[in-house]
Amino acid sequence: MDTWYWVLEYGKVFSGYIFMMFLWPSVVFYSHLKGRGRTYRFSFCVTVQVVIASTVVLMLGLFHCLHPRVIIVLFYGIFLHALLKGILKHSFFFQVKGAVQKAWRKKREYIGEYGVLAIVLIFGMIYFSYGAFQIHSYGFGDLYTHHEWIYGLKEGKIFSGGVYPEAMHCFIYCLDTLFGIRVYSSLMFLQGIHVSVFLLAGYLLMREIFHWRYTPLLALTLFLTLDVVSADLVYSMFRLQITLPLEFGLYTQFLCAFYLIRYLKSNHRVVRKEGLSRYCWDENLFLFFLSLTAAISIHYYAVIMAFILCGSFAVFLLRRLFSKEHFIPLACSVLCACVIAGTPMAGAMISGTQFNASINWAVGAMNGEETRALEEKTSADKMKKRERPVFAAALETAAGVYMKGYAELYGRFRAGMILFVTAAGITLCFLSGKRLPDWMGEICSGYPPLILFTFVFVALYAAPRLGFPEIISDSRYCSVGHLLLMALMMLPADVGFSVFLRFFRGGILKAVSYSCAAGIYILTILTGRFHGYLFFELSRYNAAVKVTNQIIEEFPKKSYVIVSPTDELYPVIEDGWHEELLTFVTNIGTEGYEFAPEQAFFFVEKRPLQYAQAYFFDGPPWLAKAKYKDIYWDKYAKKYPDTGAAQAPKINASEISEEEAGKDLTVSENSWFSYTRLPDRTILEAKAYDWCRKFAELYPENTEIYYEDDDFVCYYFSQIEGSQYHLREE
Repeated sequence: MDTWYWVLEYGKVFSGYIFMMFLWPSVVFYSHLKGRGRTYRFSFCVTVQVVIASTVVLMLGLFHCLHPRVIIVLFYGIFLHALLKGILKHSFFFQVKGAVQKAWRKKREYIGEYGVLAIVLIFGMIYFSYGAFQIHSYGFGDLYTHHEWIYGLKEGKIFSGGVYPEAMHCFIYCLDTLFGIRVYSSLMFLQGIHVSVFLLAGYLLMREIFHWRYTPLLALTLFLTLDVVSADLVYSMFRLQITLPLEFGLYTQFLCAFYLIRYLKSNHRVVRKEGLSRYCWDENLFLFFLSLTAAISIHYYAVIMAFILCGSFAVFLLRRLFSKEHFIPLACSVLCACVIAGTPMAGAMISGTQFNASINWAVGAMNGEETRALEEKTSADKMKKRERPVFAAALETAAGVYMKGYAELYGRFRAGMILFVTAAGITLCFLSGKRLPDWMGEICSGYPPLILFTFVFVALYAAPRLGFPEIISDSRYCSVGHLLLMALMMLPADVGFSVFLRFFRGGILKAVSYSCAAGIYILTILTGRFHGYLFFELSRYNAAVKVTNQIIEEFPKKSYVIVSPTDELYPVIEDGWHEELLTFVTNIGTEGYEFAPEQAFFFVEKRPLQYAQAYFFDGPPWLAKAKYKDIYWDKYAKKYPDTGAAQAPKINASEISEEEAGKDLTVSENSWFSYTRLPDRTILEAKAYDWCRKFAELYPENTEIYYEDDDFVCYYFSQIEGSQYHLREE
């Protein structure tokens, strides 16, 4: 039953996501999208809806009009109006039917390609969603903060944690308001679904890079099957499954680069009328504008990443970039994107709201000190600064980029392969413009920006380890860089298929391409290079989540209080009350300490968890292997010394006892340590368990065990309203 509950919750999030992200804009903007290609419709839907949700919610909040009824009236009202308008024209459904039939007749030849692409995307969704079905915790500590901010929106308060891009929070708020989907469920499952947009946007960009249309399928397959050999890549892949603002917005940089390339490659004419110049504003620039607006609305890092990626392509189109036909409309679109996304934030700051503290952290992290400190703990070969000639310094920096970049991310063997393919690609691009036939230059035309970006990515990763500033902190760029590095490794395949296309029928090569995609999957398994299962940060037992959900469903709102660590606070905040376990244990000896609600539930871990341990999953061998724990923890143990890592089904935990209950709680400036440090947590849980047993003996008629297993127990007691128990030690 528990499994089916989470399957149902996943289905709710998936259905709400499809409606919000695709169905709503498809119906509302039907006239605009009519007759346009699939790429345009996809890009329009995944960007415009994020911008609309963010702008509407934040502007309503800015004017103190944010209320669920207003959101329901706006979104459902506009949707139903557009739907009824189409029905009244007596042609809406016939046009849709005709469009589907036309697309089927025209695109039957691509059914195989789209079928393979769908398989790859579904495989990716299963892989990145798998953890949420194994561990029902948030999965990452930052989600507590994001749940708090979404709860602020539900109370009508925007930027409750300070000014910060809130597009993801607004989107989840709309899912909750329009469909009643629990925020907790959205935070668990949304990114595992949304990762398909990340993969598909990357696929579109690779379609613009490669000459053979099926090479992007091979690159995606390699990305989703080949294992990684560095802790930072494990961490970045882990983040792809967590519903975080940056990961939610990673796809926007691919779309920014994709439509910037198309825009700069297109031809424009200056139309003069009555002495004024009017520049062409085409659909590629429009979608670039929407993608950039969405990026700014979602996360600052997404904007920085977008400019780095776009810059790698624009540098090869500088003449077109700075032509008057292209530059002025492009500059205007960037300005408009900043104004639209920045207006709610600027308004909040004018009204007195300060920047969120994480902005200061991000700015401070750019000096790279945190990364260098971790590097010094895990590596003995530190880079020593000394005076040296410029040429020698350049050579040492280049060697450092190799050792601290390529080799650290991929190991020396794979780093050598990457550099070999990079050198071969550079050579081929150089020769294609001088000695090789013109058709070879056409094949290689998209390679230089890809090669440049992969080098920039590795250099940015290595920069703080070499004493330079850190542009993107904490390995957050690795997932994007890794995807495009896997694309780089497909250059030989793209050249080979493109050359063979001149001598063989396309149908044969298409079948060979599909076979190669299957071959990559099979070969990685047979050679032991198949990717590994990822992890969640385990913060509570699944039983605690299950019991919390049962309490919410069975008892009236605000009729109960749950006594537990902070992890139950936000899941229960709208339905009941929460008391910190530390507060309870500290005050049970205080005269007059009592609870007002009629029912009280005490969550106690009989085997206290090593809090936020990296819990690596295990599962079917066709999906992944259990192999990443040691790779990850060999490095990150230095960064998180108070926690640990475990490989399923093992969980790192201690045992409570009477001896532990008799110990004194450690007094610390940070009370959070009572939960996160295992010795302190063990004492705390032992004291709570000891009190619950004694209280049950004193009041057996009002106390019972609501749930119990080998690891976790929930005690329940009821009291008459107006006659509360004094929770003191007897």
